[in-house]
Order: sequence, then C-alpha cells, then structure tokens
Amino acid sequence: MWRPSLRCCAYVAAGAAMLLSGACDKDPSTAPAFSLSATLVSDSVIPRQGSIRIVFNSQLDSSSVLNASNFTVTNNCTGLPVAGSLRLVGDTVIFTPTDALPFLTALTVRVQGVLDVNQRALPQPILFKIRTENPPVSDISWQAITSPSGELLTGVTFINENLGWINTQSGAIYRTTDGGATFAAEFKRADISSMQNLRAVSQDSLYVVAALSIPGSLATAGLLRSVDGGLTFQTVFSQSPATMKTLSLRKRPALAPEMVIGGSTSQLTAWRYDQQIDSLAQFGPVATSDFGTGADLSPNGANAVVVGDSSTAPGQRPILGTAYRSVDGGRSYVAVGLPASTPVLNGTGFISATDAFLLGDTSTVLRLNVTSGALTALGPNNGIPQTTRDASGVTTFYTFRKAIVAPDDPTVAWIIGAAIIRAPGQADVTRGIILISRDGGQHFSRQAIQGVGDNGLNFPPLVDMTVLSKNFQVVVGANGFVAMRKSDTVNLGGVCSLPAGT
Repeated sequence: MWRPSLRCCAYVAAGAAMLLSGACDKDPSTAPAFSLSATLVSDSVIPRQGSIRIVFNSQLDSSSVLNASNFTVTNNCTGLPVAGSLRLVGDTVIFTPTDALPFLTALTVRVQGVLDVNQRALPQPILFKIRTENPPVSDISWQAITSPSGELLTGVTFINENLGWINTQSGAIYRTTDGGATFAAEFKRADISSMQNLRAVSQDSLYVVAALSIPGSLATAGLLRSVDGGLTFQTVFSQSPATMKTLSLRKRPALAPEMVIGGSTSQLTAWRYDQQIDSLAQFGPVATSDFGTGADLSPNGANAVVVGDSSTAPGQRPILGTAYRSVDGGRSYVAVGLPASTPVLNGTGFISATDAFLLGDTSTVLRLNVTSGALTALGPNNGIPQTTRDASGVTTFYTFRKAIVAPDDPTVAWIIGAAIIRAPGQADVTRGIILISRDGGQHFSRQAIQGVGDNGLNFPPLVDMTVLSKNFQVVVGANGFVAMRKSDTVNLGGVCSLPAGT
C-alpha cells in the first residue's frame, strides 16, 4: 500500500493552513454595519419661533419619530418642556415652537427611541444644544433695583457710588448709604408737594424745587435747601403764583452752587439763583408761551436754555414747542428760531459747554448751539427711534424729556423719556426708554434693563437721571422705578438673562 512521505505530508499540512488562514480574512468589499444617526442641520442659534431641523441617515418610521416622548425640547432657563409641533419631511424631523421664546433662551433637544423604516433604532439618545437669537437691543447693562416707594419718582442724586437720595412727586425723600441696596425714609412734610429734581452738593447740602402750601396764597412754588443731609429743608425763595418743574444745579469748587429753574408763573418763566452771593434773576413770564417745562445750565455755567410750549393764544391749539437761549448763564434769554410745527418740548439738557438738546413729543430731538442759535434735527439716521404703525393699527411713538452727559467723558451722553404704544380701542401702554451716545451726541443706540419683561424694554417712563461718571448712572421714574448702571462695559446679555414678558 502506498503512503506519502513525511516530507510530502508536511507540504500538504502547510498548504491547508494557508487555505484556512485565507478563509478568515475579511472581504474588503463587505459594507460596514449600519448605525442610525442624526445631525442638526438648523443653525445653533435660531429665531425666537424658529424651527429646529434634525436630519437622519435613513428614511424613518413616522410613528416612532412623531412620538412626542421620543423628540423633546427643553427650555434650560426654566427647566420646562417647550410646546411645539413635529413633522417629518423625508429623512428630516422639524420641530416648531408653538409660541415665540424669549431671546437668549438655551434649549436642549433630546432624540431617542427613533426607528427607521427597517426598524433599526438609534443606538443611544442624542442631545443637541442650541439657543434663541440675540435681542434687538444688545446693550443690557442696566439693572432694576428694589425701590422704597411705588410713587412717581421725580428726582435722583448721588454724591458717590454709595451715598444718594431719591424723591417722590408727593415730597418724600429716601436715602441710601449702600449704593441702592437699601433706602431709608428721611423726609416728608405735609405742606410740601410736587417735588422735583432733588440735587446734592455734598453729603449735607441738598436743593430741590417744590410746591408750598401757604395759607392765604395760591399755587406757591419755591427753591428749598437742606444743610443736614435731607433731614430738614428751609425755603430759599418762593413765588406765587408759580410752578417749578426742573432744577439744574452746577457745583463750583470753593464756591456755593449756581442753578437755573424752569417752570411757569402765568406763562413760561425761568429763574437763576447764585447761592454764593444770594442773587436771584428771573426771565419771564413770556406772554406768548403757555408753560415752561424745563431748563438747564451748561457744565461751565456760561450758557442756559429753557423750553416749554406756546400757542397763538394761551390755552388754545395748536400748541407747539418754544425755546429760549442764554449766553450769560441764565440772566437773560433770546428766542430760539424753531422749525415750523415743532411739537411741545418736554425737556432739555446740555451735552457740552455750548450744545444742548431740545427734547419733545413725536421723537423730537433738536441739537442747539446756544451761542450761535444754530439748530440740527436728529432723526433715524442718528439712532432716534421714530413713530411706527403695524398692520393691526398699533402705533408706537416716542417722547423725550432729559439729556445728560458723563462729566468724565464728554463723548458719552444719554437721553431718557417714554415710548407710548397705542392700540385701537385700548388704553395706551407707556414704557420708558434709554438712549446712549458714544460720539458726543451725534448717534444713539437703545439700552435695556436686566430683570424686566419684554427682553429688558418693559419698564416705566423715566423722569430723572443722575450721572457720576460713565461708569455710574441711576434713573428713576413712574411706579417707583429705579435702575442703576455700574459699569461702562456693554453687556450683550448671556443665555437666560432676559425673562419672558410683555
């Protein structure tokens, strides 16, 4: 019987081993195992009611992907689910919120339990992080603070970032020694009302204008002074009949202050008082004017301006704006040649030694060179918001009342006032507005306030403002509203920084 040799057997064994080895190698043409996956195709920043789009690498089982428990969107700012609608278009799932979300809302999208048409499942849940868009007002550097009163606040003044006072229209004064963290009631007197524009010269010396109840006299107003930090006030001078609407005070090194007051007797009137020499000068009443609404003294004391309204006959329409300028510190004035049909002027404010803003209804902002009388109207190209009317007939218009410049940086200035929203058949809604300029009053942009609704814009109308520097400002207004700004860093707002609201 024939048998192979040992050498031949060795060759056969080796060849078999090679065949076995070749049989264990993967076929390069074999496709890898399929894994269902998803990719975010919408932007990571979406509009407030924008859709979220997730695309899959396979056609999907619609019953699994349209199951609300398998596709959830969570508002990370509140921890609550976001209501919305789901739809499937080919291999893409689209989620659209039912209601517009607040700006800067962080969202988490969770996808799980989804099957494709071949019943292949996601191997594990997938998370996507997105957020809603930035607000239209990107400077949210103001913060609302707790107020000691719900009344209309008509005056605010600070000596430093810790010590300050606010006053109500009814004549109450509150004091803070901790930068507005707390306020304590300091002054109230039954015979004082219609208090305006409290102004501090030092921690002891304060001035304010107000109405005085004096037996036997009618509509008396006067300038009051405190020398004990606001605990008591004495009358510097008074007049009857008179209404005093604003007080502009200039502190002077080594001298007592000088000031101008805007208001009315029978018509527009302005007073200039120099405490150093106890000197009082009066301009008016102006026979062609109905009321004086405001006055301001330039930072160097050389110039002054007073504004108000006028008509062809007192008390009759049309009522238009009127203004007067002074180049001797408020001792005498001449009329400003205003454009025809200038609306009622509600206030004013110097933004340099020579230039003041005349501010009024329907977005009126006029820049006046007091020494020459030259006027420049600011409009939308300067960032001044204009009257708008939407398709439903809702009209929004603006009125301004005070301008002020940072004493340490004349390029930084503010305008404050109100936005009035008027809808057919409804009561007007009035909100505050803050505009800031960083080029000396040539162009403005809008500022918002953290901690209030409508993405920082839903705060009451503003009446008064104090500016220690470009790094510290305080505003006050209706309903006891107080807000502070303690840094000139533009705060664009982070996620979850703006609450929802209307």
